[in-house]
Amino acid sequence: MARKGTQRLLTDRRFVRHVVADVASRLSSKIRSFSEPDQALADEAQSLGVSVNQIKSAIDDWSNNAGTPYDKGLAALYTRHYAEAVRYISESASTPDVDQVEKYVALFDAEFQLGRYPEAEAALVAARSIQPSNVLVLLYLGQALEEQGKYSEAEQVSQLGLAIDERALGPEHPQIASLLNNLGLLYDDQAKYGQAEPMYQRSLQIDEKVLGPDAPEVATELNNLAALYRNEGRYPEAEPLYKRAIEIGEKTRGADHREVAVRLSNLAILYDDEGRYAEAEPLYRRALAIQQKKLGPEHPDVATTLNNLSSLYWRENRFAEAESFGKRALSIYEKTVGPDHPLVGTCLNNLATLYDDEKRYAEAELLFKRSLEITEKSVGLEHPDVANRLNNLGMLYVHEREFSEAEAMFRRALAINEKALGSEHTAYAVNLHNLGVMYTDKGDPGKAVPMYEQALRIDERVLGQDNPTVAGDLTALAVALRRLGRSDEADLCEEQARKIQANMGRNNPSPLDNSEK
Repeated sequence: MARKGTQRLLTDRRFVRHVVADVASRLSSKIRSFSEPDQALADEAQSLGVSVNQIKSAIDDWSNNAGTPYDKGLAALYTRHYAEAVRYISESASTPDVDQVEKYVALFDAEFQLGRYPEAEAALVAARSIQPSNVLVLLYLGQALEEQGKYSEAEQVSQLGLAIDERALGPEHPQIASLLNNLGLLYDDQAKYGQAEPMYQRSLQIDEKVLGPDAPEVATELNNLAALYRNEGRYPEAEPLYKRAIEIGEKTRGADHREVAVRLSNLAILYDDEGRYAEAEPLYRRALAIQQKKLGPEHPDVATTLNNLSSLYWRENRFAEAESFGKRALSIYEKTVGPDHPLVGTCLNNLATLYDDEKRYAEAELLFKRSLEITEKSVGLEHPDVANRLNNLGMLYVHEREFSEAEAMFRRALAINEKALGSEHTAYAVNLHNLGVMYTDKGDPGKAVPMYEQALRIDERVLGQDNPTVAGDLTALAVALRRLGRSDEADLCEEQARKIQANMGRNNPSPLDNSEK
């Protein structure tokens, strides 16, 4: 790029185009962590040695005179008009030139933000055919594959990118830390917690050593390690990490930064999981206030926090408030990211769960089915998210005593999770557990017991014997055993479940947490 303080290049339209492409990528929140427009511009200005006003003026002048399809597409990407960006950048990509890889990366950014992950993958496959060892392309390709549940392929390209950068940069470079962090997220998504934890820890150690203990990157890794511990039910270990991440963000970014808001929400989710609702709500409220102030009342981040508040109110049986917040979140998502985006599917799923609990089964079924349709369209028919939607629709059918339909949903979910995640994953255990619920409610506890026992073995192995999910397995198993007249075994299960619940609190993993890439 340029030497610091070099202003002459800001009059070079080709140079400014590359700056816009980089800033636009920083603003893609699913790709780079929590960049706001002002922060992204400040980072870019600092790297170039010019003022923020100078770089803003250069970009504004460039955007106002954008003439080619690619320039128009980048300008649209910069202003987050993703559908328009796809249209123009796709047109420009049909005419190959020296910026072809940059075009494909920009097209990936736009498609990814629209939740169109197969199209995002295709853009990067095209980029990789030109530059097979481009680490940025490999990093983004890994994320596009991960979103589609193509975990083994995602791991391959992510490991390749890591190996290339380690050879080029050495083992203790911040870029290595970033790649390790993303590998940790990949393992975390598959509940491979034993493999994820050392990735996060090594990433954290590198950035603490190279960048310092209060660097924003350190806060990212602390957040993700805390999320891992929360997923495992290791709540006492997660809490101080979340708090330190918040403290670093407040110190380095300011108390009302978007990054701080997301981490406040993550700490609230932890408290939510533990049943500490009175402590969770003010954190969600503070996060919401920051997001509305900084991002406006109709930003996807605002919708995520509203969705999480809805989930909290659902747990507290405050159903009217839960529905109101859930509907508002849904409206924002539909308006900002489009009616077919995966976030809309998630929000519909959560709202349907509320209706299911209220025995509003007809309304719940419509939303569950729409959520399933959106999810199948965005990530494919064999993604774990599809299994999640099938599982929830199956539970609705159990509540309606439509057992044949319920079993079909659970069996399909089992098959998807077995193929995508393996038969030792906690998502597979959820499907087994719910099959057990169906058999119990159907009056066939003899078939329920092996389902519960297998789910229990998986959850104990993956999550540990003191996890609240294990307590849920034990409680359900006790019910089935008691109906079979095996009261002594049922008593033992119930006693073990009570001990876990007394130590750990409740675990209801419905809110949307924000692990950071």
